[in-house]
Amino acid sequence: MVTSSLKATERKSDRLEAFMDAVLAIAITLPAVELHAPKPEEGDLAAAYLKLAPEYGTYVLSVILISLYWAHSHFSGKLLEKTDHGYNLLSIGFLAAVSITPFPARPLVEHLGGDAESATATLWYLGVAATPATWWFLRWVYATARGLPDRRLTDAYLRRLTIKYGLTAAAYWAAFGLAFWDWRVGLIAAGILTLTYIVPPAKPSYKPGQEPENG
Repeated sequence: MVTSSLKATERKSDRLEAFMDAVLAIAITLPAVELHAPKPEEGDLAAAYLKLAPEYGTYVLSVILISLYWAHSHFSGKLLEKTDHGYNLLSIGFLAAVSITPFPARPLVEHLGGDAESATATLWYLGVAATPATWWFLRWVYATARGLPDRRLTDAYLRRLTIKYGLTAAAYWAAFGLAFWDWRVGLIAAGILTLTYIVPPAKPSYKPGQEPENG
């Protein structure tokens, strides 16, 4: 009964992609609202900029994380043939999780120097940063279980993506765990993991004779 109800909600993925683009565009813009022009005291512009370093650092950190999610969301949308109600709800969970990542970024940047609050700021940030990766993985597992990806994609390719997304989520939580031991190590591990997603994703693998004309 539930399966048939979900079947009735299946639609092409273009509307969801447009919605996600809009939400991520807003999420990446919000940190910019917190930026302020420097107000030099006694003509010391350098000191004024230095005072605003946490604001600019927060913006850079947020842009990197959200833009990488957007880039890979753009790619994963190409792999889907359709969506359904369950997938849409999981997508909303992902968007909610990634949209909140700029907020713990500010305390993290403010306490990077190493003080009594550095560990707490890092743990909060890493915990929040690991959440969208978890939603992403759950969303992908649901999609493959429901047969939402393009049917022309090979099973091996779909499995590789499942493993990749699962390991990514696990690695973020591992970095979170490492931060209990040493906040610097946990933060570095999460940073390296995030930057690996700058590398373009592997080209989709299609079943023989079923490759799309546009590649």
